Amino acid sequence: METSMNASRDLEFAIKWNRFILRLIGVWPGQENFKNDKWKLKFNFILATLFMLTFITIPQTISLIMVWGNLDLIVENLLMANIPVTTALLKLLVVWHNGKVLKLLFIHVIEDWMNPKSEREREVMLRNAKIARILCISCFCIIQTALTAYITISIIVNSQSAKTRSNDMQQIFCQAYYPYDAGKSPYFELTYLGQYIATLYASFSYSGIDTFLAMLILHLCAQFKNLCFALKHLVSEVEREEKVTFREELAIIISKHERLLRFAASIEESFNLMLLVQMLACSIQFCFQGFQIMSVLNRERGQLSFSQLAFLIVYVLSVGSQLFVYCYVGQNLITESTNLSYAAYQCDWYKL
Repeated sequence: METSMNASRDLEFAIKWNRFILRLIGVWPGQENFKNDKWKLKFNFILATLFMLTFITIPQTISLIMVWGNLDLIVENLLMANIPVTTALLKLLVVWHNGKVLKLLFIHVIEDWMNPKSEREREVMLRNAKIARILCISCFCIIQTALTAYITISIIVNSQSAKTRSNDMQQIFCQAYYPYDAGKSPYFELTYLGQYIATLYASFSYSGIDTFLAMLILHLCAQFKNLCFALKHLVSEVEREEKVTFREELAIIISKHERLLRFAASIEESFNLMLLVQMLACSIQFCFQGFQIMSVLNRERGQLSFSQLAFLIVYVLSVGSQLFVYCYVGQNLITESTNLSYAAYQCDWYKL
């Protein structure tokens, strides 16, 4: 059995990156130092929501109405920021709305890590925690790379264009409408900074919430795997422990199984609509990206520049990574929950 110090260290390893990202947008469900951090988390949440709403979602939606009829501008508006940022904003609001559910789920995660367990059970949990950590870091880095690449290209285009036109004609990097001349200094610099901060918050929400849910589901998968092992070796465990009866041990397993089912049901009931929006948004983005590639190839006589190709690859990876995360953890959950029924058949019940 592991010590409480080791359990705390393992828990910290499992949640560290998720906590870092979700605290930045104010929706971390953890209870540590909650009284001191409550107002800070609320401030971060309000700030993230306001920046995404006022600098991207509302201005771009107004701009979308203004350019309606021009298919190229509509696709550019929706593809580059409107759909991703609005999706990130909706996800942030859904997670905030379901904060109590997330807190209960997170309490279960803490209990699972802190409760006494065998070395084999710990290794199973750590293995899934490492996978969740890799997914979190990878998705975060891919999305930040895509954002950095887009902003870098925007800065280069503006600097090159400044040589041939007035600074009053500078272009912000997201097509949007503002009730002032965003092309003139200092409005341009302030608007550009506001859009950058808004997209930065959106990237935290877009990747952080997905990978946090992935961490919860992979933790659930680890618990199913440990439960399968316990059920499969139920009879041998009863034979070894003379004080424990078969009925008592089976009752414990059933109780744990019901707890895991409630855990899974809570995730599904609270976030199924959010996942539906996520899947629809990713599908639309892929379609628009394909249309934009064909349009560029048509204009450039079948050739893409290095910057266009590099950004395309990173952008597709950033969108595809989110789909991969949900498909991967979903398939793992199906596999591990199904294995529990097989474990019942593999139990040496005939030795009773």
